[in-house]
Amino acid sequence: MNQGEQMNYFQQIIFNSRKNIKLLLKGSLCESLTAVERKILFKRHVEIINLELSYQCNRKCDYCPVEFSNRRSSQRYMDKELLLKICGELAEIRYENRISLNLYNEPLMDEYLEEKIRLIRDMLPHCHLAFNSNGDYLDAKRLHALADSGLNFICVTLHAPPNKVQREKTIVKRIRKLFERLEHLDNSDRVLMEMAAGKTLTHINVRGVRVQVQWPDWRVVGSNRAGVLSDHESMSVIRMQPCSKPFREFTIFYDGNVQPCCEAFYDDTTDLASIGNAGTEPIFYLYTSKRLSGFRRGLFDFGQKTGICASCTVQDYSSEDENEERKFLLQEL
Repeated sequence: MNQGEQMNYFQQIIFNSRKNIKLLLKGSLCESLTAVERKILFKRHVEIINLELSYQCNRKCDYCPVEFSNRRSSQRYMDKELLLKICGELAEIRYENRISLNLYNEPLMDEYLEEKIRLIRDMLPHCHLAFNSNGDYLDAKRLHALADSGLNFICVTLHAPPNKVQREKTIVKRIRKLFERLEHLDNSDRVLMEMAAGKTLTHINVRGVRVQVQWPDWRVVGSNRAGVLSDHESMSVIRMQPCSKPFREFTIFYDGNVQPCCEAFYDDTTDLASIGNAGTEPIFYLYTSKRLSGFRRGLFDFGQKTGICASCTVQDYSSEDENEERKFLLQEL
């Protein structure tokens, strides 16, 4: 590796401990681990927790499976006892990394969101709290309340209407309206300069909260959400890349269902094999389970992927130069 190059996730964890990566790839090796050792593995390797606090979304985007899901008409909430259990377990390891408070929902449709953020912040004072939103329910009053509750970051995506591509003038107009609702001075000139430079995002800071506004064309850069969007153009892709998501992320849906990846779409009709449920098993045992380690093993080296990963286009940034070492490590299991 040349000086100044940034290590990808796999390089970092192999550099830290080959023993740990073997444990994460073969769950049977974890069976003799103590509870403390499982917690250490989780703390060292999980960088993002995807924690869905509610179920409903108000949008109908033609590049998202919510379009044909009851998530548009039904609201549900994560049980408070489940949230307390998860936060309590994370407090045991002094979790300090990111918690993303959304999956396929619109978080701002939850009228109790600030109360939940405050609970998480009280129990996990050192974590980075964030979520994604379509911005439809965001104004200055709500943003100030979110800031007071302990939120660090919100990413607002300006989703295009179905079957339409947004032009620059439309995007600038929508950003101006959003900034006006947030009682923030318009900065259209800067946005135009960022567009000219090929950027698809801008940001402002309000009362300690970083508000990122983005406008990518998800029909082009989005994924097929674990194959649920069968007519998505990415379905023709054959994935060969490794993927670090089941190593560095831990994904919990509103009812405690744990999935190996945030790309896995989950509602009443999707038939997805579950890693387990955070309501009935400690999250550290789920992370070090045979179910999740088997999933990781199939994603560790370069080669054709299967199942929900077969045509996934999420970038990993691993280098094929590492593949020989990866295969050798798999053979040692």
